[in-house]
Amino acid sequence: MKIAFWSNDYEKSCAFHNFVAISIASVMQYPYTITAFENYLGKVNAGKAYFSSWENENNRYGGINIYEGGGIEGLLRRLYHGKYNPHHNHQNLLRHYTKEVIPKHLYYIPQNGTINSDIFDYELYDNITDLLSKIEENTDICYININRQNHLSSKAILQEADLVVINLCQDSDYLNDFFHNYSSLLYKSIFIVGNYSPKSFMSCKRISKYYDIPLEELLPIPLSEDFVVACNQGRAIEFINSNYMCSRDNPNFLFIHCIRKAAYTILKKAHTYIKNAERDHCYI
Repeated sequence: MKIAFWSNDYEKSCAFHNFVAISIASVMQYPYTITAFENYLGKVNAGKAYFSSWENENNRYGGINIYEGGGIEGLLRRLYHGKYNPHHNHQNLLRHYTKEVIPKHLYYIPQNGTINSDIFDYELYDNITDLLSKIEENTDICYININRQNHLSSKAILQEADLVVINLCQDSDYLNDFFHNYSSLLYKSIFIVGNYSPKSFMSCKRISKYYDIPLEELLPIPLSEDFVVACNQGRAIEFINSNYMCSRDNPNFLFIHCIRKAAYTILKKAHTYIKNAERDHCYI
């Protein structure tokens, strides 16, 4: 199953930190295997949040030559070459380009930064179907963090996705823009309200009422400054793990509670989709 995480305002909605936290929480209690990647190249990426020694770790992902490279860029070019070369063996290809984040549960396709961002966007767009197919052969679920500035691949991923997790923020102009211009996504979406403040006029109840969204499909997640710091230091896994069962008097309780609820809601929908797919396959 393919789940895309997207926002029309990446910064205001804290989309990156929500993606990192939910990807970790999704394998803390549930039996699925998940592969995560981003559709952009940049210094702010999940690898640096997952691993404290990411710079040294990422140096291991070198390709045979500069053109092919390592990480997701190298993987895309291996897939591209395989389209036209029947002798390319793609068996177990993915494991050579992924990093195990949480053993036997969460995997990450790292960035190697060997090519221009615009070229990467095009190459991802050109190979996205093959990439997602390869991931689905190896893991139960694929989590994709989308930066909408990469227009080609973003549009293709949103079309391919079985579920879209929309990161909203409590800004009326932003909300009006989203529901006016991106209504085509609503039928397969659930919503995170990032950087959530219960004091804001645009509460979840108001958003639900104004835009006719079921309240249970609006998942508020407050900002956690401690988690932001943890991501900057490569300690995101340690933070979620150490606070996952925290008590109500813990200052991180509300953030963790909301992350756990978001992961549960997303995976509940994923479970339904996977079961339906298995049932349909039995009738083929």
